[in-house]
Amino acid sequence: MFLGEFLSGLIIYNYQNRFLKKGKKPSKFFSITLRTNISYFKPLDKSTKIFILIFFSAFFHMIQFLIWTANVSKFINLSGTIVSRLSGISTLINALFYYFVLRLEIFKHQKFSLILISISIIIIIMTEFFCQDINIFMNYTNFLFALLIIFCCLIFDALIDSIEKYLYEYDFLNPFYALMYEGLFGFILSFFLFFIPNFGDDIILIYKKYSTWNLVLFTFLLVLYLILCGGRNVFRVITTKLYSPMARSLTDYFMNPLYLIYYFAMGKDFLNEGERDIIYFIVNLITSIIISFCGCIYNEFIVLYFCGLETNTHKQISERSDNLTKELINYKDNDEESEF
Repeated sequence: MFLGEFLSGLIIYNYQNRFLKKGKKPSKFFSITLRTNISYFKPLDKSTKIFILIFFSAFFHMIQFLIWTANVSKFINLSGTIVSRLSGISTLINALFYYFVLRLEIFKHQKFSLILISISIIIIIMTEFFCQDINIFMNYTNFLFALLIIFCCLIFDALIDSIEKYLYEYDFLNPFYALMYEGLFGFILSFFLFFIPNFGDDIILIYKKYSTWNLVLFTFLLVLYLILCGGRNVFRVITTKLYSPMARSLTDYFMNPLYLIYYFAMGKDFLNEGERDIIYFIVNLITSIIISFCGCIYNEFIVLYFCGLETNTHKQISERSDNLTKELINYKDNDEESEF
């Protein structure tokens, strides 16, 4: 995972530098404006603090990964879509960090969407308590612990997104430069795991148990995983840079309604005592549609024109700015005509 981050960041960052060295005018790369004159963009923090923040971003990423993999066995008897259905929590947490840590304002339409997302998340959790099969394999203690693990991982996601957004906006750090060092720090941190007793036993067992062709397939899948991790993290930093952490988290659950329909139709989820529960499915489908819709409202991909929810959206601000410019031009022309 970290090697994929490091290589993707390194390759794209070096490509950018070569692009700028050709003497071309400031252009765009992945919709990110490249600027050759950096004297106007002085970082808010010193290099030491910047690298400490990148290190913590890598550290949180590793802790999140370890918590998830160490407890993945506890999710075997849970709903297969519960993580996706609860991903709306990431928008709530990101918004809190966005407001309290980055000190950026949240407007009326965004508060409205956060309230609806919160209500929907509460309904989803309540339906799980009523519809989840509680037995010797999944008791309430394990179920609550699984929810806690999901919540913790989403908090780490929000921490990573907030740190990266801070570095991009206040220290004007190149996102691919940050990704490169985040991958490097994480790769170095990963080596300390091999000092944990019996940590590498699984890897040794794989090479002892698997045949030659299985090892070739296993190696190929590891390389594929490395490439996909690199691509996913490039997409993550670009989205965070161009938009916001809330827009990045929207990609985690935007397609949830389609996923839920597929899982229910195939009989892979929303089961109660082995049978498909239509009420369980409909409640979660409606709440997932609401969460996806509200995520689009928060990020202003959808604008609602009632109760003043459109007032502080980018579209309305741009229109007011254009109208004001036209009025000033007309006023200036009329003033010049009157003087003449």
